Amino acid sequence: MNKTLIERFCRNLDWNLLYTFLVIVEEKGVTRAAKRLLVTQPATTNALKRLENQFDCTLIDRTASEFTLTKAGHLLFEECLEICSGVARIAEVLKDVREEVTGHVSIATATHAESPVIDAALIRFHKAFPKATLSINVATSGDVVTLVKRKAASCGIGLTTAKQSGLNYDLIYRERFALYCGRSSPLYGKADVDRDELAKQPYVTFPTDEPGGEMSEFALARSKLGFNKAPVGRSYHLEELRRMIEIGIGVGPFPIHVAQPFVEMGRLWRIPCIEDLPIYKVALS
Repeated sequence: MNKTLIERFCRNLDWNLLYTFLVIVEEKGVTRAAKRLLVTQPATTNALKRLENQFDCTLIDRTASEFTLTKAGHLLFEECLEICSGVARIAEVLKDVREEVTGHVSIATATHAESPVIDAALIRFHKAFPKATLSINVATSGDVVTLVKRKAASCGIGLTTAKQSGLNYDLIYRERFALYCGRSSPLYGKADVDRDELAKQPYVTFPTDEPGGEMSEFALARSKLGFNKAPVGRSYHLEELRRMIEIGIGVGPFPIHVAQPFVEMGRLWRIPCIEDLPIYKVALS
Protein backbone atom coordinates (compact mmCIF):
# COMPACT_ATOMS: atom_id res chain seq x y z
CA MET A 1 0.00 0.00 0.00
CA ASN A 2 1.57 3.32 -1.07
CA LYS A 3 1.86 6.38 1.13
CA THR A 4 -1.18 8.14 -0.35
CA LEU A 5 -3.42 5.12 0.23
CA ILE A 6 -2.12 4.73 3.78
CA GLU A 7 -2.83 8.39 4.56
CA ARG A 8 -6.32 8.10 3.08
CA PHE A 9 -6.97 4.93 5.09
CA CYS A 10 -5.85 6.57 8.35
CA ARG A 11 -7.90 9.69 7.61
CA ASN A 12 -11.09 7.76 6.83
CA LEU A 13 -10.78 5.25 9.68
CA ASP A 14 -13.01 5.86 12.69
CA TRP A 15 -10.50 5.21 15.47
CA ASN A 16 -13.28 4.96 18.06
CA LEU A 17 -14.44 1.77 16.34
CA LEU A 18 -11.09 0.15 17.13
CA TYR A 19 -11.49 0.89 20.83
CA THR A 20 -15.05 -0.45 20.77
CA PHE A 21 -13.77 -3.66 19.14
CA LEU A 22 -11.02 -3.94 21.77
CA VAL A 23 -13.57 -3.67 24.60
CA ILE A 24 -15.91 -6.20 22.94
CA VAL A 25 -13.09 -8.75 22.80
CA GLU A 26 -11.90 -8.04 26.35
CA GLU A 27 -15.45 -8.36 27.70
CA LYS A 28 -16.13 -11.42 25.51
CA GLY A 29 -19.49 -10.09 24.38
CA VAL A 30 -21.41 -7.11 23.07
CA THR A 31 -23.73 -6.79 26.08
CA ARG A 32 -20.93 -6.51 28.66
CA ALA A 33 -18.95 -4.24 26.33
CA ALA A 34 -21.93 -1.89 26.01
CA LYS A 35 -22.19 -1.64 29.80
CA ARG A 36 -18.50 -0.85 30.11
CA LEU A 37 -18.67 1.74 27.31
CA LEU A 38 -21.87 3.23 28.78
CA VAL A 39 -23.72 2.93 25.47
CA THR A 40 -26.61 0.80 24.24
CA GLN A 41 -26.16 -2.74 22.96
CA PRO A 42 -27.49 -1.84 19.45
CA ALA A 43 -24.96 1.00 19.25
CA THR A 44 -22.14 -1.40 20.14
CA THR A 45 -23.36 -4.00 17.63
CA ASN A 46 -23.62 -1.31 14.95
CA ALA A 47 -20.07 -0.14 15.68
CA LEU A 48 -18.78 -3.69 15.20
CA LYS A 49 -20.65 -4.02 11.89
CA ARG A 50 -19.25 -0.69 10.67
CA LEU A 51 -15.73 -1.82 11.49
CA GLU A 52 -16.25 -5.14 9.68
CA ASN A 53 -17.62 -3.25 6.67
CA GLN A 54 -14.64 -0.91 6.72
CA PHE A 55 -12.20 -3.84 6.62
CA ASP A 56 -14.52 -5.94 4.43
CA CYS A 57 -14.15 -9.03 6.61
CA THR A 58 -15.77 -10.81 9.55
CA LEU A 59 -13.94 -10.15 12.82
CA ILE A 60 -16.09 -12.17 15.23
CA ASP A 61 -18.11 -15.34 14.65
CA ARG A 62 -21.03 -14.83 17.00
CA THR A 63 -23.98 -17.07 17.74
CA ALA A 64 -26.37 -17.26 20.67
CA SER A 65 -23.96 -19.47 22.60
CA GLU A 66 -20.49 -18.79 21.14
CA PHE A 67 -18.14 -15.86 20.73
CA THR A 68 -15.09 -16.63 18.59
CA LEU A 69 -12.54 -14.34 16.97
CA THR A 70 -11.76 -15.01 13.32
CA LYS A 71 -8.15 -14.97 12.11
CA ALA A 72 -8.65 -11.36 11.02
CA GLY A 73 -10.19 -10.60 14.42
CA HIS A 74 -7.17 -12.02 16.26
CA LEU A 75 -4.78 -9.95 14.13
CA LEU A 76 -6.79 -6.77 14.60
CA PHE A 77 -7.09 -7.33 18.37
CA GLU A 78 -3.29 -7.56 18.72
CA GLU A 79 -2.90 -4.35 16.70
CA CYS A 80 -5.56 -2.63 18.84
CA LEU A 81 -3.59 -3.54 21.98
CA GLU A 82 -0.50 -1.93 20.47
CA ILE A 83 -2.46 1.18 19.48
CA CYS A 84 -3.90 1.55 23.01
CA SER A 85 -0.44 1.07 24.49
CA GLY A 86 0.87 3.80 22.18
CA VAL A 87 -1.88 6.20 23.21
CA ALA A 88 -1.19 5.45 26.88
CA ARG A 89 2.52 6.12 26.31
CA ILE A 90 1.69 9.53 24.83
CA ALA A 91 -0.11 10.53 28.02
CA GLU A 92 2.72 9.10 30.12
CA VAL A 93 5.41 10.97 28.17
CA LEU A 94 3.55 14.27 28.40
CA LYS A 95 2.89 13.73 32.10
CA ASP A 96 6.58 13.12 32.72
CA VAL A 97 7.43 16.39 31.00
CA ARG A 98 5.21 18.22 33.49
CA GLU A 99 6.12 16.10 36.51
CA GLU A 100 9.78 15.23 36.06
CA VAL A 101 10.52 15.90 39.73
CA THR A 102 7.60 14.03 41.26
CA GLY A 103 6.64 11.24 38.86
CA HIS A 104 3.80 8.79 39.36
CA VAL A 105 3.49 5.01 39.65
CA SER A 106 0.18 3.28 39.07
CA ILE A 107 -0.13 -0.19 40.63
CA ALA A 108 -2.91 -2.63 39.78
CA THR A 109 -3.30 -5.33 42.41
CA ALA A 110 -5.50 -8.27 43.26
CA THR A 111 -7.41 -7.63 46.47
CA HIS A 112 -5.87 -10.59 48.32
CA ALA A 113 -2.26 -9.63 47.52
CA GLU A 114 -1.09 -8.89 51.07
CA SER A 115 2.49 -9.52 52.13
CA PRO A 116 5.23 -7.88 54.23
CA VAL A 117 7.38 -8.07 51.08
CA ILE A 118 4.97 -5.78 49.23
CA ASP A 119 4.69 -3.43 52.21
CA ALA A 120 8.48 -3.22 52.54
CA ALA A 121 8.87 -2.45 48.83
CA LEU A 122 6.33 0.39 49.04
CA ILE A 123 8.08 1.82 52.11
CA ARG A 124 11.48 1.70 50.36
CA PHE A 125 10.02 3.37 47.27
CA HIS A 126 8.47 6.18 49.30
CA LYS A 127 11.70 6.79 51.23
CA ALA A 128 13.79 6.77 48.05
CA PHE A 129 11.38 9.01 46.11
CA PRO A 130 9.45 11.08 48.68
CA LYS A 131 8.02 13.44 46.05
CA ALA A 132 6.73 10.64 43.83
CA THR A 133 3.06 9.72 43.98
CA LEU A 134 1.37 6.33 44.02
CA SER A 135 -2.04 5.07 43.00
CA ILE A 136 -3.08 1.53 43.92
CA ASN A 137 -6.16 0.15 42.19
CA VAL A 138 -7.85 -3.17 42.97
CA ALA A 139 -8.73 -5.50 40.08
CA THR A 140 -8.99 -9.21 39.35
CA SER A 141 -5.70 -10.94 38.56
CA GLY A 142 -6.83 -11.25 34.94
CA ASP A 143 -7.62 -7.55 34.72
CA VAL A 144 -4.30 -6.72 36.39
CA VAL A 145 -2.48 -8.38 33.48
CA THR A 146 -4.68 -6.58 30.94
CA LEU A 147 -4.01 -3.19 32.56
CA VAL A 148 -0.25 -3.75 32.56
CA LYS A 149 -0.26 -5.04 28.98
CA ARG A 150 -2.19 -1.98 27.84
CA LYS A 151 0.18 0.29 29.81
CA ALA A 152 -2.78 1.48 31.89
CA ALA A 153 -0.80 0.45 34.99
CA SER A 154 2.93 0.77 35.65
CA CYS A 155 3.00 -2.69 37.22
CA GLY A 156 0.66 -5.30 38.59
CA ILE A 157 0.44 -7.77 41.46
CA GLY A 158 -1.75 -10.86 41.20
CA LEU A 159 -2.10 -14.60 40.70
CA THR A 160 -0.08 -16.08 37.84
CA THR A 161 -2.34 -18.90 36.70
CA ALA A 162 -1.40 -18.37 33.05
CA LYS A 163 1.54 -16.20 32.01
CA GLN A 164 1.00 -13.72 29.16
CA SER A 165 3.59 -13.24 26.43
CA GLY A 166 5.37 -9.91 26.43
CA LEU A 167 5.34 -9.53 30.23
CA ASN A 168 8.02 -10.25 32.82
CA TYR A 169 7.02 -11.96 36.07
CA ASP A 170 8.82 -11.79 39.42
CA LEU A 171 7.53 -14.18 42.09
CA ILE A 172 6.68 -12.39 45.35
CA TYR A 173 5.22 -15.22 47.43
CA ARG A 174 3.03 -18.31 47.34
CA GLU A 175 -0.35 -18.47 49.03
CA ARG A 176 -3.04 -21.00 49.92
CA PHE A 177 -6.75 -20.50 50.39
CA ALA A 178 -8.90 -22.38 52.90
CA LEU A 179 -12.59 -22.39 53.79
CA TYR A 180 -13.69 -20.23 56.74
CA CYS A 181 -16.86 -19.47 58.68
CA GLY A 182 -17.96 -16.86 61.22
CA ARG A 183 -18.95 -17.26 64.88
CA SER A 184 -22.66 -17.66 64.07
CA SER A 185 -22.03 -20.65 61.80
CA PRO A 186 -22.87 -24.13 63.17
CA LEU A 187 -19.40 -25.18 61.96
CA TYR A 188 -17.57 -22.63 64.13
CA GLY A 189 -15.20 -24.31 66.59
CA LYS A 190 -15.61 -27.78 65.09
CA ALA A 191 -12.36 -29.72 64.68
CA ASP A 192 -13.99 -32.26 62.38
CA VAL A 193 -16.54 -31.44 59.67
CA ASP A 194 -17.99 -34.07 57.35
CA ARG A 195 -19.19 -33.52 53.80
CA ASP A 196 -22.88 -33.61 54.70
CA GLU A 197 -22.45 -30.83 57.26
CA LEU A 198 -20.49 -28.73 54.79
CA ALA A 199 -23.02 -29.27 51.99
CA LYS A 200 -25.77 -27.70 54.13
CA GLN A 201 -23.92 -24.39 54.44
CA PRO A 202 -24.53 -21.38 52.16
CA TYR A 203 -21.45 -20.35 50.19
CA VAL A 204 -19.84 -16.96 49.47
CA THR A 205 -16.77 -16.52 47.33
CA PHE A 206 -14.79 -14.61 44.72
CA PRO A 207 -16.38 -14.41 41.23
CA THR A 208 -13.26 -16.17 39.89
CA ASP A 209 -13.85 -19.28 42.05
CA GLU A 210 -15.26 -21.36 39.19
CA PRO A 211 -14.03 -23.68 36.41
CA GLY A 212 -11.95 -21.61 34.00
CA GLY A 213 -11.55 -18.78 36.51
CA GLU A 214 -8.36 -17.66 38.21
CA MET A 215 -9.29 -19.76 41.27
CA SER A 216 -10.34 -22.81 39.27
CA GLU A 217 -7.96 -25.06 41.23
CA PHE A 218 -9.75 -24.15 44.45
CA ALA A 219 -13.09 -24.75 42.74
CA LEU A 220 -11.83 -28.21 41.77
CA ALA A 221 -10.64 -28.94 45.33
CA ARG A 222 -14.05 -28.15 46.84
CA SER A 223 -15.77 -29.98 43.98
CA LYS A 224 -13.99 -33.15 45.10
CA LEU A 225 -15.77 -32.68 48.42
CA GLY A 226 -19.11 -32.47 46.63
CA PHE A 227 -19.38 -28.79 47.61
CA ASN A 228 -20.65 -27.36 44.32
CA LYS A 229 -23.59 -25.21 45.38
CA ALA A 230 -24.27 -21.84 43.78
CA PRO A 231 -22.88 -18.95 45.88
CA VAL A 232 -25.32 -16.72 47.76
CA GLY A 233 -22.78 -13.90 47.73
CA ARG A 234 -19.77 -12.84 45.67
CA SER A 235 -17.21 -10.05 45.89
CA TYR A 236 -13.91 -9.20 44.22
CA HIS A 237 -12.90 -7.32 47.38
CA LEU A 238 -11.25 -9.27 50.17
CA GLU A 239 -12.68 -7.15 52.99
CA GLU A 240 -16.23 -7.48 51.70
CA LEU A 241 -15.87 -11.24 51.32
CA ARG A 242 -14.50 -11.46 54.87
CA ARG A 243 -17.47 -9.39 56.07
CA MET A 244 -19.94 -11.85 54.49
CA ILE A 245 -18.13 -14.82 56.05
CA GLU A 246 -17.77 -13.20 59.47
CA ILE A 247 -21.42 -12.13 59.83
CA GLY A 248 -22.65 -15.57 58.78
CA ILE A 249 -24.01 -15.06 55.27
CA GLY A 250 -22.02 -18.11 54.23
CA VAL A 251 -18.77 -20.03 54.48
CA GLY A 252 -16.12 -19.04 51.98
CA PRO A 253 -12.48 -19.10 50.86
CA PHE A 254 -9.84 -16.76 52.27
CA PRO A 255 -6.03 -16.58 52.01
CA ILE A 256 -4.69 -18.44 55.04
CA HIS A 257 -2.02 -15.87 55.92
CA VAL A 258 -4.54 -13.00 55.75
CA ALA A 259 -7.22 -14.88 57.70
CA GLN A 260 -4.95 -15.97 60.57
CA PRO A 261 -5.18 -12.72 62.62
CA PHE A 262 -8.99 -12.91 62.43
CA VAL A 263 -8.84 -16.56 63.50
CA GLU A 264 -6.72 -15.58 66.51
CA MET A 265 -9.27 -12.89 67.41
CA GLY A 266 -12.07 -15.46 67.23
CA ARG A 267 -13.79 -13.71 64.34
CA LEU A 268 -13.16 -16.49 61.79
CA TRP A 269 -12.80 -20.25 61.99
CA ARG A 270 -10.90 -22.38 59.50
CA ILE A 271 -13.08 -25.31 58.45
CA PRO A 272 -10.89 -28.47 58.45
CA CYS A 273 -12.31 -30.14 55.36
CA ILE A 274 -9.97 -29.65 52.39
CA GLU A 275 -6.70 -31.54 52.76
CA ASP A 276 -5.04 -30.91 49.40
CA LEU A 277 -5.20 -27.13 49.07
CA PRO A 278 -3.90 -25.61 45.83
CA ILE A 279 -0.88 -23.30 46.02
CA TYR A 280 -1.03 -20.06 44.05
CA LYS A 281 1.89 -17.92 42.93
CA VAL A 282 1.53 -14.18 43.46
CA ALA A 283 3.87 -12.24 41.20
CA LEU A 284 4.81 -8.76 40.06
CA SER A 285 4.19 -8.18 36.35
